[in-house]
Amino acid sequence: MRLDLNYASVETIYVTIWASPNVSLHLGKVENADEIWKNHVGIRLQPPIGEDRASELGKWQEREVKVSGSSWDVNAIDIAAAGLGWFSLGLKGEATLALWTYDGVEITLREPLVLDRAPFLERPGFWLPKAVSDAIGSQSKLESQKRKKFEESTDDLSEVSA
Repeated sequence: MRLDLNYASVETIYVTIWASPNVSLHLGKVENADEIWKNHVGIRLQPPIGEDRASELGKWQEREVKVSGSSWDVNAIDIAAAGLGWFSLGLKGEATLALWTYDGVEITLREPLVLDRAPFLERPGFWLPKAVSDAIGSQSKLESQKRKKFEESTDDLSEVSA
C-alpha cells in the first residue's frame, strides 16, 4: 500500500500509521516512490515476501481520497486497508491523496478509532521488522565476504603474473 499527498490547502498533515510491527514502512518523497518500489519490493517493502510474489497480487491501482479536518491535534479520518492496518489523518484544511493498493484489497474510510494523533514524529526512511532487518544484514554481510574473497583472489593472481 502507498499513500501519496497530491494536494493540500495546508502545510502540515499528520499521518499516524496503525499496522503490525511485522509490516515494513517507508517514508519518502513521491518523486522517488516508483524507484523505491522497483528496488525494494519484496525485500525491504513487505508483504509480499520475495520479489517474485509481487506479481501474484494482481493489478497495482490508484484510488483518489479527499479528506478535510478542523484541527491538527485530532485525527479527522481513518483510511483502513483490509488485512494491513490503517492511516489516521489529522489536518486543518483539505487534502487530496492517492492511495495505491492491489485490486481486491478493500479500502474503508471511517471516523477515526483513535482521536488523538501520535505525539511523536519520525524521520523519513525504512522501518523494518527485526526479522527483515536481520535477513538484509546477513545478506549484506555474505555479499561483502564474497566481494572480499574475490578481491583477494584477483590480488593473488596479480602477484603470480608479476
